[in-house]
Amino acid sequence: MTSHLADDALARLSRPGAVPAQHQRHLDDCPDCRTRMAVWQGIGDAARADAVEQTVAVPAFDVLMGPALAAAGQQGETPAPETVAPPPRPARRFAPHGFPEPWRLAGLLALRQAALLPRIWAPLSALGIVGAALLATTFTQERLALRVFGGAVVLLMLFGALLVASPRRDPRRELLFTLPVPPAAVFLARLTVVLSVDVLLALACSALVDGPGWRTVVASWLGESLLAASLALALSVRFAPAIGAAAGGTLWLLGLLSGPEGMFTTPFQDLLGALLSTTPWTLVLALGLLGWAAMAMRRAGGAAASD
Repeated sequence: MTSHLADDALARLSRPGAVPAQHQRHLDDCPDCRTRMAVWQGIGDAARADAVEQTVAVPAFDVLMGPALAAAGQQGETPAPETVAPPPRPARRFAPHGFPEPWRLAGLLALRQAALLPRIWAPLSALGIVGAALLATTFTQERLALRVFGGAVVLLMLFGALLVASPRRDPRRELLFTLPVPPAAVFLARLTVVLSVDVLLALACSALVDGPGWRTVVASWLGESLLAASLALALSVRFAPAIGAAAGGTLWLLGLLSGPEGMFTTPFQDLLGALLSTTPWTLVLALGLLGWAAMAMRRAGGAAASD
């Protein structure tokens, strides 16, 4: 019994070209292989015909543009190129209440982050700042009153910054990487909520401190609190919450003992006074540290996405 040719052999033999003699003798003697060979030849012919139909010959430049150039030359004019109008700029999207869409999304994100913060944080901050203001009013010395109130505000804002840092054991940390927005945006929204609440409470309670005036009271804590909070936050995000807490606590303690309106006189008093006072340079340094922390959170989000 003669064995039949395999399908892959018949597929090769169906291509245009001479069939080897041994295969041709087998095809002459085997009707089954001839039938299968005809099927493969039909498939090949159909494929080649379809390829020819899909092939579009590109006309030469002279054939395509020759008549138009000749007509323009006879008229002595050069056809002007067609100008394509730029696409219309997309209309700015506004929310139903008239706010631009990005601002509306930022507000909604901040509200969601405020709801995710521990419930005890806001009452604790309010109680601490109000209590510090009332305690400061009992002191007759303005310097001591400023130091007590300012130290309490700095400590509470430092606590809020460490809360934003979200240690790894915090179950809310995973939301930074699961929401359909960049982790840095979620981080900044949470930071905005915490710092805004603390700063507004401290600004309002500064009016309760008697003596030096509202602006002097605000200047005694604003720069130091923002610098301590941003330092603790940046080191917590970059390295570990313990490192951030230690650095922020050290800065708070130095300011309390030997900073502006400090309790003691030390060789570092002038340096700490310039560093912890409310000046444009202090605010710029605090913003730089916050930007450093946001960049670290962005890299952490990219690493989490790649994993």
